[in-house]
Amino acid sequence: MLFEPYYPMGTEQDKKGNEVPCKKYKYLNNPINNFKKSEGDCFLNDLFTGEYCEQGYVSRLRKSYNKRMNELNEVLKTVITSLSVTAAIAIVTVATAGAFAGSIAVALVGSNFAGLSGATLTSACLAYLGGGAIAAGGAGMLGGTIAVVGGGAVLGVAVGAGIGGAVGSVGLMGEKNTIMQSAKLLTSVREIFLNDEHDIEFSDSVYEQYLQNITEIEKGLVDLRLKKDEVKGKEKKAIAEEIKMSEESVEAMKVARKSMLRYNSSFAEGL
Repeated sequence: MLFEPYYPMGTEQDKKGNEVPCKKYKYLNNPINNFKKSEGDCFLNDLFTGEYCEQGYVSRLRKSYNKRMNELNEVLKTVITSLSVTAAIAIVTVATAGAFAGSIAVALVGSNFAGLSGATLTSACLAYLGGGAIAAGGAGMLGGTIAVVGGGAVLGVAVGAGIGGAVGSVGLMGEKNTIMQSAKLLTSVREIFLNDEHDIEFSDSVYEQYLQNITEIEKGLVDLRLKKDEVKGKEKKAIAEEIKMSEESVEAMKVARKSMLRYNSSFAEGL
């Protein structure tokens, strides 16, 4: 649903020194070639309705995602008018989540495979998230990795990265991309894990992981601030910028955390 077939390749600096999407391939984004979300939703609705989901499911997810985005934007006083604005850094997010996909999978569903450890446990968890082994009709480990990268990038910024790695990862993502990833995760929790699957336990595990990530990032920020006081010149400036970007990103995660907790609590009380 959130895929856009064309987007700027990389970034460049404008006259003010700000990083902006590269204009080298801007002709791909003209009204004739530009991908329209409404047409994409119609295609998905026609393709999947009946065998995989009920009528109107795609529209329901789109409406929910847009609402989550608007809520986060409003609270954080941030404006994201188009995915194209931040698509140039999407590859960073994919790489970050992909690197930690195994760790994320184990953290989420590892308890289902008592007795397994190491690479065997990681493989089993990725296959589980991918719908089971390929031989049994599932998507296998690759499918699990795609599931993590597609909707769980913000779960991977601290898992397996260490405190320093956690801060660096969330800093690379930046505030806008953190908002986008968090909106996807909130939509998954609210619409799929809770409303569709009624799986409060799994939703709670996602929340706990998200909360743990915030904690690790904030610990890392303390160390980074201390390091900033010990250096000078360009290194001090670079660390200050990393701190700023990480603080903005973790603030977005805190706002999303409150929404996720509210969803889980409300659903549990409703049952």
